[in-house]
Amino acid sequence: MTRVAVIGGGHNGLVCACYLANAGLDVTVFEANATPGGCIWTEQLPSGYRLERGAIDHGMILGVAAELGLARFGLEYAFRDVSVGAGFGDGVRLLFHKDLSTTLEGFDGLDPGDVEGYGRLAGLGTALLGMMDAFATPPSMAQIAELGPIAGFDPLRTILASAEKVVGAHVADPHLAAALTMYGAFSQIPPWLPGSGLFGLLLAGSHGHGAGRPVGGSVQLVNALVGALESAGGRIRTDAAVESIDRSAAGSRIATAQGDTSSFDLVVSALDVVRTSRLMAEPVAELDEVARMVTGGSLNVAEFKVDLALSAKAEPGMFGHPEALWLLQQHPGSMARSFGEIAAGIHPSEAAMLWASPSALDPSAAPDGGGVAWLSTFVPARPKDGEWTEAAMSRHAERVIDGYRAITGESLEDRIVDLRVAGPVDWEKRTGARFGNPNHIDMTIDQMFSLRPGAGRGYRTAVPWLYLTGAGTFPGGGLSGLPGKNAAMTVLADLGRRGSRRAGFSTISALLRGWRLYRSLRKR
Repeated sequence: MTRVAVIGGGHNGLVCACYLANAGLDVTVFEANATPGGCIWTEQLPSGYRLERGAIDHGMILGVAAELGLARFGLEYAFRDVSVGAGFGDGVRLLFHKDLSTTLEGFDGLDPGDVEGYGRLAGLGTALLGMMDAFATPPSMAQIAELGPIAGFDPLRTILASAEKVVGAHVADPHLAAALTMYGAFSQIPPWLPGSGLFGLLLAGSHGHGAGRPVGGSVQLVNALVGALESAGGRIRTDAAVESIDRSAAGSRIATAQGDTSSFDLVVSALDVVRTSRLMAEPVAELDEVARMVTGGSLNVAEFKVDLALSAKAEPGMFGHPEALWLLQQHPGSMARSFGEIAAGIHPSEAAMLWASPSALDPSAAPDGGGVAWLSTFVPARPKDGEWTEAAMSRHAERVIDGYRAITGESLEDRIVDLRVAGPVDWEKRTGARFGNPNHIDMTIDQMFSLRPGAGRGYRTAVPWLYLTGAGTFPGGGLSGLPGKNAAMTVLADLGRRGSRRAGFSTISALLRGWRLYRSLRKR
């Protein structure tokens, strides 16, 4: 039986391990932390409140969860009709429903040209994002360019443009445009940066499937993945940070920081390529070269999270619909402006944040009468005015709460029972990635598609027994599980195992299928 080590127990590492174990391979996952999950981090407080310290909405991974049969291991999702809301300090509110038609009807206060433009963006986004799911082999820019303009749109130009340019070509309303670009900016890429065009389509292209939240917290996804892995004969070792990978005639020897060693036939690293290259006992020239070429944290962007246990129900102030994920900005464009300030090491001057209430869809997240609020914003990973000390963290948490009040008109101070804060240092410790980057490496255009990572080998490396997965591989960060699945399919294809058909799926076929879908949407 083929023995496989998966390094990293984040969701992609676990997804990869599950597919491999289901195919009959002997799989062991090594996780450095005491608990698996990576950026999925649920904390149960003694007071009865449950906080989602990491990811909260699960969208693209729903298909992977269904394929792996995770419902058998207790995973249950709660869904909502209003997927996303956008609220501004001037009181303007926009609602984005799961259903596109309902969303368009709700835009009755907008100029008809903007409503029509949003519909066009929805069609284009559905096509391009559908192709991302179809790819098991990352496409090159040359392959995308070969398609040429279709139905009036040039896919290559769309991808290379900025999100602001793509959105602005179809939508003039400043609030609607700001909502669309802000949603894509949580890839940690400024909406004015060339090569961010695809991110400007994320919100408009999300209609039809929506996102769910696991009942019992996001940790239930992690628990279900571990359950599926162990049910298939795999295992996970926590508190087992891998210190080195050494290849010998007997296989690849994995040594942990605790001094344990084990031998495997194949290794799949869910770490970024930089950390993976450093684990190699003997340097691999191509791997080292790729590690030198990638960039992470080049824009100085890091996430800052404030999780609040409240004595009352969590509501987004005057905007209503607490079940939605809210995009909150002081003014249209506050998020776009903040990126320039962050790059300079300055705290954003205008409030912009994501808000959600885990307890709105799952009352078990709070005691009766209480609520839980989830707040996420961006800050400089390395501030110009000093380090991220505990005092600095507390001051910025107050700044976030003040900013929330400025946008929503709702004061939280007298309702806070408890709070937890996670800043750049916390995320760096938890994930191991530089600046705590949840994408492992930047999602700039020079590091996307077949250049993620840069050797152009997809999930393979120059070492035939070493594979890569995780957020640093195609299609990138976010809670999708696709890097994990695609890496597993690649391994199985190389072993000639059944169930690996997707690893050979033609990228050109995927592109054409996506554009046929787009053209059909245009005819409706």
